[in-house]
Amino acid sequence: MKAATPVTPLLELSLRGLGEARILIKDERAHASGSLKHRLAMSLFEQALLKDWLTPGGPVIEASSGSTAVSEAWLARRLGLEFIAVVPRGTAFYKQQAIRGEGGRVVEIEDSAQLCQHAQALADDSGGHFINQFRHAATAGDWRSDGASGGASDTSLPGECLAQIAARELPELQAVFLGAGTGGSAASFARHLRHKRHLHQAGHRARVIGVDPEHSVYHACWQHHHAHGTRTTALPTPQAANPIEGIGRPCVLEAFDPAHFDDYRRIADARSQAAALWLAEHAGLEVGPSTGTAFAGLLESLALRRARGESLAGSWLLLACDHAERYATTLGDPAWRAAQQSRLAPQRAWIEAFGD
Repeated sequence: MKAATPVTPLLELSLRGLGEARILIKDERAHASGSLKHRLAMSLFEQALLKDWLTPGGPVIEASSGSTAVSEAWLARRLGLEFIAVVPRGTAFYKQQAIRGEGGRVVEIEDSAQLCQHAQALADDSGGHFINQFRHAATAGDWRSDGASGGASDTSLPGECLAQIAARELPELQAVFLGAGTGGSAASFARHLRHKRHLHQAGHRARVIGVDPEHSVYHACWQHHHAHGTRTTALPTPQAANPIEGIGRPCVLEAFDPAHFDDYRRIADARSQAAALWLAEHAGLEVGPSTGTAFAGLLESLALRRARGESLAGSWLLLACDHAERYATTLGDPAWRAAQQSRLAPQRAWIEAFGD
């Protein structure tokens, strides 16, 4: 299984307006199943196999907004397993087609807050196994391995990033910007960096900065934790749907731990979408909107540091989570972009100022 997870490229983006800041993008689109979630799918299936959770002849079932299910369908097909994805109604058509293209079945439901309950009921009725990324994402993966071997597949994502930064003699990592769906990637980075901090190794000063869409509860959950030191799930449900697939949630999920984040920023949806389009047009990176959210959060954070007279020197990292082709009816649709022009234009102008 792990042979299918080679090292993904670490790209650098040049922005004249940010001086000494080195903007790094870990290109997780390069995985065989096309997204960051490839790593999570491998870890979840490995965990389920080792713990003997899979039911012989029964389906594997997942609750997902799309990309995790695409990667799990890819893997299930190669393991000869039946796969069913429970997704929110309105999940991008391309993602649904990608799941079906790998032999998976898609079940759409209206209430995204009920994904896990529906998936568990389906598993109970079919004699299958609900693999449950939202419960296991923070614990399934290996966050310790550091890439010292120079190999590929046995290295954690944060270890792989730090090894690439060191190998290219780039400045020390200052922060990584992450959106949270399950919170698994943030947990991996936070634990790895905390371990580095304990050992006083390179990268130990790096911060984990979360980015959240407008219509999500994670930013409010982090604010409560930051103010009171406790995790709460008693938060108002957002009144509008979240258009930034893959990150943000209408309720706090089990694997999300606000303690893993040093800071958290709420990003306007228009800014996220404009940032994704800017990366495509100016950097040749065709990415989905959640990558735009991380890029916008990075720019906001560096702009704030600059306004306070703080140094921008060092490496600043974000992940290219998936490809724009999965959003063919929005970011990839000329008609959609034209219709959104007045909403996106001010955000594009704000982003372009960093290139001056």
